[in-house]
Amino acid sequence: MNKRETFALLKMISVFYEQFSFDQEKVNLWHDALKDLPFVDVEENLLKHVRQSPFPPKVSELYIKSSVPGIIPDPDETKVILSRHYVPANSEVVQKELANIRKLLGIERE
Repeated sequence: MNKRETFALLKMISVFYEQFSFDQEKVNLWHDALKDLPFVDVEENLLKHVRQSPFPPKVSELYIKSSVPGIIPDPDETKVILSRHYVPANSEVVQKELANIRKLLGIERE
């Protein structure tokens, strides 16, 4: 992300959050913190933040890398993942796995 994009990002934040103000020093510092991320990723993180919070974001809230595995998906992302990849197990597999869990936990069935 270049400094012009950082300025555009801070301008967007100030539009979404009237109490947010910035100056050249803030542009420089935010740029130093976010310069290794692509602008589109940071912008996407900002738009997600705007939908979820009435407060302006901190750098750390926008620094989330969207392509990093291990990040917990939000509800909308979960729906997309489940709609593409979810194939329910058949009842035989479910019963077998429940039996394995009972065995591990030492639960005897009557």
